[in-house]
Amino acid sequence: MEKLVIEKTDITPEIIFDPEKGLLKITGRSIPLNPKRFYEPVLNWIATYSPQANSTTVLDVYMDYFNTASTFLITDIIRQLNKGLQGKSFTVNWHHDAGDDDVLEIAGNMESVTGIKFVYHEVEE
Repeated sequence: MEKLVIEKTDITPEIIFDPEKGLLKITGRSIPLNPKRFYEPVLNWIATYSPQANSTTVLDVYMDYFNTASTFLITDIIRQLNKGLQGKSFTVNWHHDAGDDDVLEIAGNMESVTGIKFVYHEVEE
């Protein structure tokens, strides 16, 4: 399976999903004009990856800003990974700037919705 790489822009995050290592990374800001279209290849990749995934998959998320529509799609990404990786180890590492309570609150809501306990990593600015 091919690695998924989407280059970062001013309005979209960098996405690097490496199936061989089981490492998935979303970094940057997410305010695309059409979030559904932007994240569609990511969701398609997950559908292909999940049945043949490594025994351990780690999702690293470090978003400095994302809009409401992106929040729903990132939640859907986590939900689909969790469902597709049943019986395998799946960890969500949520990286956030020190003192960014808004991002922490949103991540907490994602935890509640997905039923997955995130591992939080505070990043000094």
